[in-house]
Amino acid sequence: MVLTAISNSESFSTGTRKSMENSLNIVICGAGIAGLGAAIALRKKGHLVTVVEAAPQLQEVGAGIQVPPNSTRILKSWGLEEKFLANIVLPKNTLLRRYATGEVVGRVDANPESEQKYGYPYWFIHRADFQKILYDAATEFGIEVIFEAPVERVREDGSRTKVVLKNGEELEADLVVGADGIRSKTRATAIQNSIDVVESSHCAFRATVPAELMKADPAIAHFMTDPSSNVWMGPDSHIVGYPIRKGEMYNLVICRRGKASVGKWNEPADINEVREHYTGWEPNLRQVLSNVTSCQKWKLAYLPPLDQWISDNGRVVIIGDAAHAMLPYMAQGAAMGIEDGAALAECVARVTDLTDLPTLLRAFQDFRKPRVDIVTEAVLSNADTFHRADGPEQEQRDKRMKQQMEGTAPKTTEEKSQQAKVIRYADKDFQPWLYGYDTIKEVSNGLLREAVVANFK
Repeated sequence: MVLTAISNSESFSTGTRKSMENSLNIVICGAGIAGLGAAIALRKKGHLVTVVEAAPQLQEVGAGIQVPPNSTRILKSWGLEEKFLANIVLPKNTLLRRYATGEVVGRVDANPESEQKYGYPYWFIHRADFQKILYDAATEFGIEVIFEAPVERVREDGSRTKVVLKNGEELEADLVVGADGIRSKTRATAIQNSIDVVESSHCAFRATVPAELMKADPAIAHFMTDPSSNVWMGPDSHIVGYPIRKGEMYNLVICRRGKASVGKWNEPADINEVREHYTGWEPNLRQVLSNVTSCQKWKLAYLPPLDQWISDNGRVVIIGDAAHAMLPYMAQGAAMGIEDGAALAECVARVTDLTDLPTLLRAFQDFRKPRVDIVTEAVLSNADTFHRADGPEQEQRDKRMKQQMEGTAPKTTEEKSQQAKVIRYADKDFQPWLYGYDTIKEVSNGLLREAVVANFK
C-alpha cells in the first residue's frame, strides 16, 4: 500500500507562507524534540508535514533537560514562550563543585545574565514537558503525528522518496527528514556513508526527588530554594542536580561507568548500587541520593562527525541525534536539534521547484555541520574536565575554574588557552559563539550570500 502523507488541516498560524504554490509534502521520521521542532518550523513555512513515530504514544523518558539561549531564541520565535513559562525553572547559575567536599570551584552565570548578554533566557524543564509542548503545537498547526509506525527503511525511487514502515505500508514524500535518533533507520538505509555509533564506557542514571522531601531536610533544602544547577566533579564520574517542573522535584543525572543498551532510555538501575558508588562524596549529595527510590539508566554513546547528512539524490536529510548524537556534557544535544529544524526550514523555504531541493539541502548541511562538529568536540573536552582524578591535573583544573569564576585575566597566551579549555561554555569567546547564535538570521543571511542559491531568493 502507498500512502500519500498529506495533512488535512489548511489552517496555518501566523508566520506561515500565504501561498501554497511551492509547498512540499514532507515526512519526518521521529517525534522527539528534533523531529517535532523541525515539523513546526517547516509547517510554519507552509509545507505539508507528517511525522511517524515508532512508540505507541508520547513517553515520559529521561527527566530534566536544559534549554540554553540559542534554543530559547528559536522556541520564542515559534510563539511557544507562554507554554514553556508555565513549565520551566529559571536557573540562577551552574555551580561546579568538588565531589568530596562540595566546595564551589567554578560558576557559570545563567539568569538574568543570559538575557542581558544574548537577549534570551536559560531554562530548566522536564524532557516530557518539552516534548508535549512541541507535540501540542505541532497538532495545533495541522501536523499529523502517526504513532506505532516504526520505520523499516527509507527508499529513494526516482524523483520520489518513500518511507517504508515495518508493517509494509509506504509513505511517499518530496522530502524525508530522519530525526529518528542515534540508531537511525533513515541514516542506515538512505545515507551512503553511514557510520558506527561510538559507545562510551559510561552510563547516565536519571532520578528525581519530590520537592517536599528535599525541603523537609535542612541539609539539602537549599538545593530547591536556590534554582541553580550543581555539578559535582569527581574521579571518572560526575553528578548534575537541579530543580524542575516549577520546583516540584529535584532532577539528578549521574554519569559513571556502567553497562546498558545503546538507544534504550528506560532500563531500570539498582539505586543501592548507585548509592554505594558515592560513599566518599559530599554528605549533602549523599543525603539527596538517600531520598531516591528508583532510577533509570541509558548507555552514553555518540556519533563521530559524518561526511554527509543528505542522500545521494538530495531528497533525504538527517538531523538531531540521527546526524550528530553527542554526549550530554554541555546541555547542547537537544539545542542543536532545535537549531537544525529552524535552519532546515529556512533552506527548504527557498524551494521553487523540486530540482532546487538537493542544492538547498547541501546548503543546510554546509551551514550546520561546522558548528555542530565544534560543539561535539567541546563536549568531549568537557568529559575529560569533569572526570579528572585527584592530583596535579585536577588541581590545575580547579585553579583555572576559580580564575574564570573570579574574572581573573590570564597572564600568558598559554594560560589563556588553558583557561578557555577548562570549561568551554564559560569561556568569554566560546560562550557568545554558542549562546548568542541566531540560527534563522545566520542561515537566511548565508543563503543570500550563496551564489549557488542566488536564483532561489
